[in-house]
Amino acid sequence: MRLPKLLPYLLPVLLFCYGPIQGQSNLIKAEKQKLASAKDSINYINSINRLGMLYHMRNVDSALYYGIRAKEIATRLQYAKGTADADNVIASVLYIRGMYQESLQLYTHALAAYRVQQDSANVSQVMMNMGNVYLSLGDSTKGLNLFRQVIRTGRKDSIMSLVNANYCMSNPRLSDDSSQYYIDKTREIASRYNDHRVLIAVNELESDFLFKKGRNKESLKVLVAALAEARKYEIDDQEIYILNSFARYYKNQPDSALNYAWRGYQLAKEKGYVLDLIPMLQDILTHTELLGNKDKIISVQKLLEATMAEENENLKKFVGDYIKYNTIQGDNAVLSIVNKNSRTKIWLLVSICVVSLFLLLFIYRLYQVSRKHELELEKLNLQILEQNKTLQVADEFKNKLFSILAHDFRTPLISTISIAGLMKDNPEFTKEEMEHFYGDIEKRASDMLESFDIILQWIKQQLSGYQYKAETLVLHDLFSESADIVMQQISAKKITLLNQIPMHATAVSDKEMLQFVNRNLLSNAIKFSPDGGTIIISCTQDDHLITVSVTDEGQGMDEQTLGKLFSVSSNFGSSTQHGAGIALSMCKDFIQKLGGQIWAQNVEPNGAIFSYSIPSKEEELTKKQLSRNP
Repeated sequence: MRLPKLLPYLLPVLLFCYGPIQGQSNLIKAEKQKLASAKDSINYINSINRLGMLYHMRNVDSALYYGIRAKEIATRLQYAKGTADADNVIASVLYIRGMYQESLQLYTHALAAYRVQQDSANVSQVMMNMGNVYLSLGDSTKGLNLFRQVIRTGRKDSIMSLVNANYCMSNPRLSDDSSQYYIDKTREIASRYNDHRVLIAVNELESDFLFKKGRNKESLKVLVAALAEARKYEIDDQEIYILNSFARYYKNQPDSALNYAWRGYQLAKEKGYVLDLIPMLQDILTHTELLGNKDKIISVQKLLEATMAEENENLKKFVGDYIKYNTIQGDNAVLSIVNKNSRTKIWLLVSICVVSLFLLLFIYRLYQVSRKHELELEKLNLQILEQNKTLQVADEFKNKLFSILAHDFRTPLISTISIAGLMKDNPEFTKEEMEHFYGDIEKRASDMLESFDIILQWIKQQLSGYQYKAETLVLHDLFSESADIVMQQISAKKITLLNQIPMHATAVSDKEMLQFVNRNLLSNAIKFSPDGGTIIISCTQDDHLITVSVTDEGQGMDEQTLGKLFSVSSNFGSSTQHGAGIALSMCKDFIQKLGGQIWAQNVEPNGAIFSYSIPSKEEELTKKQLSRNP
């Protein structure tokens, strides 16, 4: 038996919002009035957390904002309950966004904090929410065990009505008698606390139960009564779900089902329940297709596509906000550890690595979620291809930005981890040697953080489209910075690096784009150079262009490889070469955006030379009209 999708999201709201039952809009309005009149920090934090929970079903971006804001203030004031409540808010937002593992991690932190505070009500609440997450992950054993643990506590407060209802909903092995028992138990507890929201929800559950037993008239009667109660108490979200239940009830009567589905959609749109709009439109499309009206089908498809596109944009904003949140968290951790002794510095390195890896995994998971939405959009693009061109181009540029962040931090992280491993495996190092290693680690970590902040700010600017930022750059210094990042690989292969670019050679260009190209050309030259080889960096300049070249003594390339070198589809002979091909295709794209061109050729008797040219002055770039969106 399946419960309409409301109880997993309903529980956190109830725990933060005691008092007379009101509609979601009224509760938000009332809480904002309390926030404006809050006279102390504790009440202010509590109010922000309540707003975060009230918004989590309607606008996840707003919910995330309130959760992050509350955690920032609570952490600064060392208000433990406020921090736990904020983790609970953020975890609920991540759960809704489909990031189940990250959600479980924050729920676990909140659960531990509530246990220390002996807050038994919130302990039960978080355990039930964790049960719902495990069910979403497909682990019904862990999910149901958590529900049973809460039930065995014997608590008699209003939380137990939801625990019983969720257990009934999530356990397909329950007999009809057991299901009816948990329905009655839920209604009994909700009636005792005059909890109209849960009473309405359990009526929907019972209606579904009666319908599956073939008692259609009784099912419809219960559903009609639930709708009247939802309207009476202005509980908007319940009214929306009940209208959808009517649509399911009349699924064999497309006209009636479509009527109720549209009413639910219009109410959700009016009240701002944006998270429900896509599944509602998908149901409306199904009912419309059964009626066979092609014009209406196309109209609904267009509306669905527009809604999905808007949700995709919201997801991009969510990515930016959460990356910013993790960055702040990481910075706070770094600042607190830097002031400790030498032994603590090793833990600082480990923390930076873990945070960085977590960010990479987070970006990859968000990329998967984004790709899921894109696949759905591509199905509709078969009929409405022209409307999606702008979205597809923007998404391609966004993916390149993510690739830049992953590509530029892999090598320095591996290098730093190698140094830490060397220190761990060789305890016989002298104090002077250890101090040397500590200094090296601290410098690398500081440089990495500084580079990370710069690149992250640049990527954040580019998420809304390509933005050219011109500045005067000293090319010799740019390659010196790039060489510092890969110095361990240079030393390991005993390569001689000759930076022959004159100190006076400058260009007016975008530093981050140009440095991405420089790092990739230098990295590739190191990869394909023999041990003990020489890499030469040189440049030439005239009144309009400056040309930079990186020459190595590797094996060179065949004609087929040269012809496809700067294409993503390049068929290189190894996975390493294939990764280089992807990076080189991005280098070509960036150099073209900077008004230049990039090429490669073999040199005799062996080796290769990679070159690019860019305008030496800003007015030359302006003439090429490159300030366009990607």
